[in-house]
Amino acid sequence: MFTYEYPEFEKKHLLTAEMLEQLRDHPRHYSELMFYGYGNGIVNGCELSWEENRLTVDKGILYWNGNLYFMKEPYALDCFPENQLRYLKVKFLKEEKQPGKIRGGTSIYLSKEPVDSSCEMELCRFRLQVGARLRNSHQDFRDYATEYDTINIIHAPFASASGTTMNPKILLQYAEEMLETEMTDAFDIVFVMNLLANDGRVSRMVIKRYVMRSSRRDNSSDTNGELYQELLSGLSNRKRQRSGGDQNGVIQKRIMLM
Repeated sequence: MFTYEYPEFEKKHLLTAEMLEQLRDHPRHYSELMFYGYGNGIVNGCELSWEENRLTVDKGILYWNGNLYFMKEPYALDCFPENQLRYLKVKFLKEEKQPGKIRGGTSIYLSKEPVDSSCEMELCRFRLQVGARLRNSHQDFRDYATEYDTINIIHAPFASASGTTMNPKILLQYAEEMLETEMTDAFDIVFVMNLLANDGRVSRMVIKRYVMRSSRRDNSSDTNGELYQELLSGLSNRKRQRSGGDQNGVIQKRIMLM
């Protein structure tokens, strides 16, 4: 059954070990239940920026194998142009027992090797050319996949109630551009409204089902990169259809005027 319990401190009463244990365990029990069933990934924050050969990861929260990892201050590391693909990773270190506490730590670093999913999480990837600046802003949905001099966050996992999902910023950009196509398909409308109502945070299954319905297939790709390409293809098709529809409308108006 459901209950709640917390210690009550009173004057002239002994402070027992059980009372302290309740205070210690409450936050952990809360996080365990709150994130029950979630997949590994970013929970919040961890925005990225680059300035004067320094790449900065802003404060944020990560979820990894049942534990929440907090970074309370931004973390910066050297990042010079090398004109080759590099990955910004978080490596989860072995749990340490220290006097009076147990600590789970991480290291953040750049690598030319892909992520080892058994102990690492990708925050971004990029290819920075000599003489160029690494930008973290994106002009449109297609720009998120730009290969050179652009922070690519497509492959970074976000924690979700049924596993991992895509970065909400990318999905919100998709929703904004779909709105501009003057949608007529009810499935498009429902998906886009769902994205807007939830600040872009939807499960991978929702994205996969939408992609399968849009492409009229019985199965769908699964990785963030593959799902992004599927969404990009669908968005491009909607834009072409709108463009073609506008042109036909102009031709019809001209015929009527003649």
